[in-house]
Amino acid sequence: MTPTIVFLAAGMSTRYGRLKQLEPVGPKGEALLDYAAYDALRAGFSRAVLIIREELEDTFQAHIRQRWPEELEVAFHHQRLDDLPGIDPSPGLKAVLEERKKPWGTAHALLTTRDLLPDPFVLINADDFYGPSAFSQGLSLMRRELRKDPWDPPGFGLVAYTLEDTLTRHGGVTRGICSVDRRGWLEGVEEAVDVKRGGASITGSTLSGGAMLLSGQEATSTNFWIFTPEVFPLLERGFQEFLESVGSAPGAGAGGLGPQPEYLIPTEVNRIVAGGEARVWVLRTHDPFFGITHPQDWEWVAGGIREMIREGHYPDPLWASGAGAGPA
Repeated sequence: MTPTIVFLAAGMSTRYGRLKQLEPVGPKGEALLDYAAYDALRAGFSRAVLIIREELEDTFQAHIRQRWPEELEVAFHHQRLDDLPGIDPSPGLKAVLEERKKPWGTAHALLTTRDLLPDPFVLINADDFYGPSAFSQGLSLMRRELRKDPWDPPGFGLVAYTLEDTLTRHGGVTRGICSVDRRGWLEGVEEAVDVKRGGASITGSTLSGGAMLLSGQEATSTNFWIFTPEVFPLLERGFQEFLESVGSAPGAGAGGLGPQPEYLIPTEVNRIVAGGEARVWVLRTHDPFFGITHPQDWEWVAGGIREMIREGHYPDPLWASGAGAGPA
């Protein structure tokens, strides 16, 4: 097994206003994905796959070539709108493809990497800081035998944080609120949007617009998933259903579609778990979590990095000068 970390880095950074995946937050210009790569390498990962937009490959290549060590193998993968595994587009879907500009979403991004991931892997956001515990726990779970019986469904994993530890002071964020049974298996993830502090309370909204009052102690997904290749047939079936619904929707291909639906990992995990097609073990961590959503988040993130350097958790600079990774 080649332990692999997969970075979701094809986002368009609409709210942030610039490429937050490479935003310098460390003292020597390090980005959050550099700290993730550092934590992954010292936990025992030896390979990284970055899912990016094709037009940004030179930018990512230049950043990584100057910083990451050669022992971390690096591959780049482009998420393309026309990568539709096993699907013959209907006339309605062809019309949608002609108009669509936004990527299909995180679950589609993962599905398109199916040929690059023959072994278990961890999947994370490139613009979040997860801390070392998540990577060591993720690798430990990858090496464990989750399927105790050959008739059991596949076993996957999720590293969950405590909600209040993931919130910025600078605006609402989207978080996955997890329901976990007494044995530690995930029962479901509910997407909460515009989650923010308001005095002594934490509020948010459901995707349908319902109000949510949250305690702050909820187990929360920030997209740190542990998967095996068994996830790909499940994603392919789900994506086919998703595209059928998009292609047959009223107004598809007629222009002015409004919000463009996305095929998202939490939504798909919910479908898989509810259907008994797989189980997801929830691991908890209390490491610091930082994420870049709003421009004002920069100081929160950079300040947190500076504090961990002062405490001796990370060197400064993070990587030796001229480390020189070799992207594939």
